[in-house]
Amino acid sequence: MRNQTVLSSISLLFLILVGSPIALVFASTESDDFLNIREATIDSDSDEMGAFLETHGHIPTDGDDGAFGYGILTTEGLDAVVVSTTHAGVLDSKEQDNADDPVWHNHFVTLGTDSDNCGDDPAVKSITFESPGLVDINDYNADLTEIPASFSGTDALSGDDLTIEHGTDVDDVVSFRLAPQFNDDDELEAVCVTDIQSAENIVFDDKKNNGDSDDNSDEGGNNSNNDNDEDNIATQGIGQSQSNLR
Repeated sequence: MRNQTVLSSISLLFLILVGSPIALVFASTESDDFLNIREATIDSDSDEMGAFLETHGHIPTDGDDGAFGYGILTTEGLDAVVVSTTHAGVLDSKEQDNADDPVWHNHFVTLGTDSDNCGDDPAVKSITFESPGLVDINDYNADLTEIPASFSGTDALSGDDLTIEHGTDVDDVVSFRLAPQFNDDDELEAVCVTDIQSAENIVFDDKKNNGDSDDNSDEGGNNSNNDNDEDNIATQGIGQSQSNLR
């Protein structure tokens, strides 16, 4: 398969999006076939790309199955990862109406290491507050479209300006879960990406790439391109809520 470190990084990237004192919200469920991607079809050109994922299970949209997501790794590696994720309890995206909103949304992220908190798993270092492109979830399918090759916005962690350029040369497609780490004062120390799995098969349906790979996908259809008045949240860092503790 592909470089496991890269896979972990993309997963970790999603994890930072949901990091908060509601660790239980990110717990696994008994049936998680939606994390097994049967096939991922990639469509890209020099300016933007898309990915249609077909999974082995129904993809949850209500937040009851914890914090998880799907990621696209390009030749830029851990420095620039595209992720689509869902999580209730943390406000880290412009697409969310409030911290408890589990609406699916995209992020561009950079991953790094944090051996003290995440061990060998990657850790989120920066993540866009904005949601570049679109993501639709429908039953067994996740459809990521209109993903730009680069994006400039705001870092949801620090509130600083952030530019991430991942390009459109896809290297892998993965699923993952998020695992926030807290100190004794219930302060977020790190967001780790765990349970990273590559798609079983990857098909390149574009003019740039030719060939197949290991990855999987299966249905899509929940538009998360919503407008709201949470722009100012980005300058305050990730918003958190404890109302979803389970």
